[in-house]
Amino acid sequence: MKKLASFFSIFTLFLVLILPQNAKAESTYSAGSSSPSTIYTYSLNTWSDYGYWDLRNISSIPDTAVVTAAKLNWNICTSCGMTYSTTSVALFKQSGSGYYMDSGFYNYNFGGEPVKQRWFTRFQASKFNSSAYIQPNLTILWEDSTSAKSGVLMLNESSDEIFTEKEELIEE
Repeated sequence: MKKLASFFSIFTLFLVLILPQNAKAESTYSAGSSSPSTIYTYSLNTWSDYGYWDLRNISSIPDTAVVTAAKLNWNICTSCGMTYSTTSVALFKQSGSGYYMDSGFYNYNFGGEPVKQRWFTRFQASKFNSSAYIQPNLTILWEDSTSAKSGVLMLNESSDEIFTEKEELIEE
């Protein structure tokens, strides 16, 4: 029994002292509404205007942080004749490649991508009257093995830091 207790003590010490450099703690960043907050399209089955999030200068996220999952939530213009089933929304990374997203569900296809980059979204709809719009909000789950950040970071639109960063985005 003493050998087993010694083994667990040494193993625990190993985990605490040796592995922190490789530990990963996942955090959440709510980027909020896109800029502009409402994006439009005027033709059926045609890609909309762009909605952007510029996360390159967010001080609360380490430079080496990578995405584990991304989530878009959006509202549609139901009074315009839009439906969720006839609206396709995609999230793109800075390079231009991206994935279709389901509103409110995490997409893990962005795993390993740098958090600090420009993200953008577009949509197309096959049913609406004269124009259509969505109002997207982005949330990113990320981890950083270099800094081994611990805990959960959740920023929301009521945070002063987010309002400051949004103002910087609008000025660009």
